[in-house]
Amino acid sequence: MRCTDPSSRRPPPLGRADSVIAIVLLLSTLLGMSGCETLHTGSDYDRTADFSSYHTFTWLARTHYGAGNPLIVGQARAAILSALEAKGYRYVRTLNAADFAVDFTIGAHQRLSVRVYPEPFAGPWSWYGPGWWGYPYWGIGVGVAQYREGTLSIDMFDARTHRPVWHGWARKPLSGADREHPRESIRTAVVAVLAKFPPP
Repeated sequence: MRCTDPSSRRPPPLGRADSVIAIVLLLSTLLGMSGCETLHTGSDYDRTADFSSYHTFTWLARTHYGAGNPLIVGQARAAILSALEAKGYRYVRTLNAADFAVDFTIGAHQRLSVRVYPEPFAGPWSWYGPGWWGYPYWGIGVGVAQYREGTLSIDMFDARTHRPVWHGWARKPLSGADREHPRESIRTAVVAVLAKFPPP
């Protein structure tokens, strides 16, 4: 009796149900990959704060904004100023004349993206094996990629109580265009964050 190594056996072809599952997994993976470049935003706020009483604002005095490039800081300040004035708030120079103070941090950090996916999605794919999908996969593949992520945080403080009343943030993997022409990316992020201010 001749023994056969189980590892040398070719798996059976995929059935119709397996094929449908494979399509769903492939689409989910592709959608997840395309979403990597999406701008993500969020916010939180003090539920006891009276935002309807806020009409004027100023900058919170500080010397470090989390960015090594002073041009980036200036572009962020200009974008925040423009976005708040577009909402009807008026800039004043002193804290005593302001209803709220604005602070922000902006920067970029290296990140690792770890994805777990069925091995056929890693490639190379077997399109012409048994069944239209090819040979079924065995096990799980892991993909690791390094990318640079841009982050922006905007904070509002009540000028009278000095308490934080609102926090908004944005983050996005930076593309080559973002790094070469940051002004538009910063403006887009600022507008997206301040779309949630004031809270409903």
